[in-house]
This record gives sequence, C-alpha cells and structure tokens, in this order.
Amino acid sequence: MGNLKIDEILNIVNEEKKKRKLDNYVPLFPMLRKDGNKLYIGVLLTHENDNIWVKNNNVKPSFWVLLDVNTLKVLEFNKTQEKDFLNKAIVINTYEDEEMELSKYTVKKTKEYKDYLLNDIKEDKLPIQKKLASVLNNEMNVDGEKINIDDYLMANIKPEITKKVDELVDLLVTSKYSSITFYYDNLFNSIIKEYQSNNNIDEKKMKLCIEIMNIYYFGMNGIENFFNI
Repeated sequence: MGNLKIDEILNIVNEEKKKRKLDNYVPLFPMLRKDGNKLYIGVLLTHENDNIWVKNNNVKPSFWVLLDVNTLKVLEFNKTQEKDFLNKAIVINTYEDEEMELSKYTVKKTKEYKDYLLNDIKEDKLPIQKKLASVLNNEMNVDGEKINIDDYLMANIKPEITKKVDELVDLLVTSKYSSITFYYDNLFNSIIKEYQSNNNIDEKKMKLCIEIMNIYYFGMNGIENFFNI
C-alpha cells in the first residue's frame, strides 16, 4: 500500500459526518490509536466554534473515529460523551504558547536580517562608490547643511529595508510552521507501513506524532490519551 493521503482520510470522515448530520463539526488531522497490539487510524472532530489554537482553551474532542489501516473502512464513529476515548485521566496539553515562540523567533530574525542588510549597505561599497565618497570627503550639502553621505543614504533606505525584512521574516515563519504537516505526514505513513509489514507498532515515532499534534492543536487536551500508548 502506498502513502496514505491525509485528504483521502478526511474525505471519508467528512462523508460519514454528513450522514450523521454533523455539519458543524470539523475533522482534525488524522492521528493513530493503539489498542493492544493493533493499530488504527483515528480522527478527532471538534465543533467549528471550538478554538483549538488558543492556549488554555482546554478543548476536548466531541467525536472520534477509527478506521482500518489497510482498507480505510470506518470501524467506529463515536460521540465522546457516550463512548470516551480516555482510559485514564485526561492529559493536559502543556505545550508552550505558540504565539510566544513565534514572537521570539520573529523578533530575533528581524533584528538579524535588518542589521546584516543595513551594515552591508553601509560598509560594502562598490569601487565607484568608494571613489565618489573619497572625492566628496563623504559629505554632501543638503539645505545648506553638511551631512554624512552614509547617514543620509541610510536614513532614506532604512524604512524600505525594514518593510522588506518584515515580509521576509513573515515568509520564513509561515514556511517553518507549515512544514510541520510535512514531517507529520511522513511519520504517520512510516508507522503504518511498518505495522503493515511486520505488525510492529513504533511507539517512539508515535510519541513524536503526539508532540507534533500537541504543537499544532495546542488549545486541545487529550491527544496523548487518544494515541493510547
């Protein structure tokens, strides 16, 4: 069996939720669930108004679904209040606030890139720039006042540099955090393939999946319980 497509799994669950008239509920990224020596694909559903991306919201999924890892047949579609996926006290998501991590990274990178570019513009001159600066003693007259050419040029270009650096850092942050799904997809398929090949359930990789999902849905509790390892 080739790599499972996340969209394929979500399409199956979406069709099942429509049959149950659960239009206001949203399936989350497919996960895994261990039950004894068996492995299942699992999908949690939360209400569309549940903000699972806000720290300390303490959302608990309203529904959970189990699918066969080989056929993708839906084996169970449970309402959590009627059949809970917990087999012990709910594990609280203790992942640090993503906004704080993003903020620290953004500030750090913005300063690094801005300092580098401004320093490069000021210090690394083309030969013709050096010749002209030497002839003019690196000074120019603006409105009857002598000013340093470097300072004048920097003052004019700094706002544009700042704007471009902010755009670049935004792109970097988006790229880094969207890549989390790429890593997860590969881990997810790797675990399933190993189970299909030799019935071995790689709990070490499953723990990494839990960590990624806790980062991705850091306003939701019980993810560790759902994986059940």
